[in-house]
Amino acid sequence: MKTIKFSHVVLAVISFFSISSCNIEPVDPDLLGNLINPASVAGTYRMTAFNTGIPTDLNNDGISSTNQMLETTCFNGNIIVINPDGTFTATSKGVEISPSTSITCYSDPDYSGTWTLNATVLKLTYVDAGVIVENLFSVSGNTLLYSVPQGQIVGTTSTDVPIYLTTSFNIIYTK
Repeated sequence: MKTIKFSHVVLAVISFFSISSCNIEPVDPDLLGNLINPASVAGTYRMTAFNTGIPTDLNNDGISSTNQMLETTCFNGNIIVINPDGTFTATSKGVEISPSTSITCYSDPDYSGTWTLNATVLKLTYVDAGVIVENLFSVSGNTLLYSVPQGQIVGTTSTDVPIYLTTSFNIIYTK
């Protein structure tokens, strides 16, 4: 009788460890919805944030911000139009330091090119001054995120003199 009870206990313990030690792999999240349908990417995206690693006070109001769009209207109206046929157009507006060392807005001609989508990465390809440029955006829902680990932004010194600063930044476009 003790042998039967002992056998049941051993069998129960083995079953418990067998079941609990199974490594159940989660389903790849890219298979559950992180893959973006190329048709759903098409649309007009407006720049909604230009977040920098260094706070700036471009409007000299005494309040620094990491979102340069809160400091200047120079970025207003920046858009990217993603067409269903694999082409795009985009505006290029921003802020720069003029030769007279003041902060000014610029508006370059629109540029256009082609786009591809690989999982959640949107690649925009265009030619600028004879050079092929590829910009990579992360796609999440109705948002495009362009990240630069080290780039130049406009800032000011403690005496409000405009200077170029090197920092990381993220630009967010929303459909």
